[in-house]
Amino acid sequence: MNAENFDPATQAATIWSDTLALLQQNSSLTAREQGWLAGVNPEAVFGTTIVLDVENAQTLQVLQTELNRPLLDALEIANGGEQMLPAFKIMPPAPVPQPAPAAEPAPAAPAAPVATQQAPAASAPAAQAQPASQPLQTPVVVPQPVPATATQTVPAPAVAQQPARRDSHYDEAIVQTFEDIDPVASFGPSVATATPPQYAATDFDAAPSIAPDLGAGQANTFRDPQTHLNSNDTFDTFVQGDSNRFARTVALAVAEGSGRDYNPLCIYGGSGLGKTHLLHAIGNYAVQNQKPRPRVLYVTSEEFTNDFIESIRTSGQDKEAPGMGNFYRKYRDVDVLLIDDIQFLGGKPGTLEQFFHTFNSLYQANKRIVIASDVPPRNLEDFEDRLISRFEQGLTVDIKPPNLETRIAILHTLADQNHTRVPNDVLDLIAERFTDNIRELEGALKRVIAMASLTHQPVTRSLTERALQDFFTTEVEIKPTDIIARVAKYFHLTFDDLVGPARPRNVTLARQIAMYLTRDMTSMSLVNIGQIFGGRDHTTVMHACKHINDEMQEKQEIYNYVNELTAELKQHIND
Repeated sequence: MNAENFDPATQAATIWSDTLALLQQNSSLTAREQGWLAGVNPEAVFGTTIVLDVENAQTLQVLQTELNRPLLDALEIANGGEQMLPAFKIMPPAPVPQPAPAAEPAPAAPAAPVATQQAPAASAPAAQAQPASQPLQTPVVVPQPVPATATQTVPAPAVAQQPARRDSHYDEAIVQTFEDIDPVASFGPSVATATPPQYAATDFDAAPSIAPDLGAGQANTFRDPQTHLNSNDTFDTFVQGDSNRFARTVALAVAEGSGRDYNPLCIYGGSGLGKTHLLHAIGNYAVQNQKPRPRVLYVTSEEFTNDFIESIRTSGQDKEAPGMGNFYRKYRDVDVLLIDDIQFLGGKPGTLEQFFHTFNSLYQANKRIVIASDVPPRNLEDFEDRLISRFEQGLTVDIKPPNLETRIAILHTLADQNHTRVPNDVLDLIAERFTDNIRELEGALKRVIAMASLTHQPVTRSLTERALQDFFTTEVEIKPTDIIARVAKYFHLTFDDLVGPARPRNVTLARQIAMYLTRDMTSMSLVNIGQIFGGRDHTTVMHACKHINDEMQEKQEIYNYVNELTAELKQHIND
């Protein structure tokens, strides 16, 4: 049954229900073998992976040895003929609550061993659980099972929530497969040494929800409850290169307090290049090195908006009510205000008005203000000129995509943080293939390390190519010049019109569609696409892709243009 339109949990329940029905009808399975299925519960589906909770290590071992092939076949049928791989998570059943004693605790209550023994399982086979100490010999990629006793001292965690995917498939230069990989979870304790619960994953794209050690909601463990700063993001962990050296130098001056003339500091650049890291680094440095300790606050534009809405809701029409008072104290009684993703305040006039007054209050009090955006201040959409002029009265610095040497240095740092030895040829391979931003570098390295750990193999170039084969495609790719020529012909323009400086409305639309299709149908980076289109900046390409993506959802005409051109270009590839 095709359940792709459901949420991950509902989709998992639907597929598993059909799978279970198929397995129960399988006459080749004995009653004992089918009994192991009683202790399996579906959790979520991510891509081609279904996360299944099992009660103990022995159930896991049986499912991945004796029942491995029937399970894979049934999952494929239940998923409409498409391969579906299982990822197992050991989730011991919760012990039955015991009534509280009336007076003194009983010296030997029956429930006492729960902390160190496996709780009885519902199914007969699962009740025979024993600690497993040998790696599983199965075609499904799994880690070495951990003794069952290692899992009983930790309560079963809540189901991790899969971050919502954006509607835009180009996602501002981030490879979508790595979009959901949490940077904190990515390089915490290694997979091989992580604490329970233990997981057996076969598809690394499911990592955001089944990543060891960090469960649901733990990505914010390192955020200080008062400052909201991530303690891991410091100037020491920020890898410096030609693309970001000036931005780092200025940020450090602001953090030290010597950069008073740089107020406000505006940092802009593409997604995943280190803007957020620098904001946290400024805050952490100020908190740790300045006396008296300054009051620092880091927030995203979304958090600022939500706080403002909540203050209005609790205050009603009374501007002097505690709700607004709390809001003013939070944002105006600080020494350093760090605002991330400021561009998302565009189109919210009420919130922008409040931010304008907050900005003025802090600026007049000589407090430090640092904002980050994916575009320079002058390109912020739906911002009033009075606010943009205030941003530009300080200092504006940009961060560009890292060059090859910087990407290799970043990968070295990430590997060291993960306490994993990665050969130089592997780092070179990843750095050469992933060029747009740091997040995709981090995601690629994490995927390689995870596969090596799960298969108990060393990290090699060959393993890297297998782990990242989805991205190292050898298929013939359409040329960007073919896309430009096809779009120009479609709109009755010339090739030079689209790559030249002309900006009539019809040329601009065709050029933006050509940029969108180039980003969508090739593996070129934003920077390289900009070079193809007459040496334009990567932010221009990013804006064009976002504009066309939005227009497709609002205007049928634009949607038809893109669909027709896409069909023509795919036909051109096949011819």
